[in-house]
Amino acid sequence: MNVKNTDIKQDLKKPWEHFIEQYPGLVEPIRESWNDPSSFIRKIYMITPTKTRAEQTADLTRLAQTLYLIPNLFWIIVEDESKPTLRLHRLLQSFRLRFIHLNIATPDYFKPTQNQSTWRRPRGVVQKNIGLEWLRSNTNMKEDALVYFADDDNTYHWKLFQEIRKVQSVGVWPVGLVGELLYERPVCLNGKVHSWFHYLYSKRKFPTDMAGFAIHLRLIHQYSTYVFNVSATSIAEQESQILDTMTTMDQLECLANNASKIYVWHTKTQPMLLTSIAKLQRAGKIYDIINEL
Repeated sequence: MNVKNTDIKQDLKKPWEHFIEQYPGLVEPIRESWNDPSSFIRKIYMITPTKTRAEQTADLTRLAQTLYLIPNLFWIIVEDESKPTLRLHRLLQSFRLRFIHLNIATPDYFKPTQNQSTWRRPRGVVQKNIGLEWLRSNTNMKEDALVYFADDDNTYHWKLFQEIRKVQSVGVWPVGLVGELLYERPVCLNGKVHSWFHYLYSKRKFPTDMAGFAIHLRLIHQYSTYVFNVSATSIAEQESQILDTMTTMDQLECLANNASKIYVWHTKTQPMLLTSIAKLQRAGKIYDIINEL
């Protein structure tokens, strides 16, 4: 005699369907990002300078979690080292994202002195220049693609990348938690920049953060000799220099709902106060999974 088990209901759903049921917040980014035809036509090249520090793995891991939601993105990571480190390369490989791992060390004379605040020297400048050099050597002017500069410790909403794909030449949007303000932003009228809401470095021609704009790839090729100014006098001027070279105020495209939405925040990971190795050894403590960092 066959006995039908009525206590166990046969589950015919696929694992993916279970996943969506448990995490409904993923439905919108997947639907909007992966079902948008422009996501597969218009690639995003994202240049990220990074340097060795205790928080580096945590920052890059957090950023990678966002990038899993973004189709057709190529990550250009430029390490501030004289040669690429195996530790970082293994970390990047573990993310299973499309990437290239480049490197160049910041010259010692360009680094902040022991008693000098880091903001007094432009950071990631030579690394961004290597990223631009790679783009010019490995892409062509006819490719319909966008270029975005992304710090490794910023916070990015997946909707930011939807805005980036709308850029025709140079697009701008607000950036949160920057310049001693809750946000900086272009003030836009009818899709064009009218003025800027900002506070620090008031004489900047384009008072925005590096995270506040994206550029079409053809402009990177068109202005083939442009590099970021590697000088101490260029503090807070990196953004204005590249924008002033490749566009004008009238040509800027206001995105993120006429620059009224914030999809990127200039967050900064607080450096850890770490006990020295020597003190740990005297206390009989030894790191045993240091390679995981």
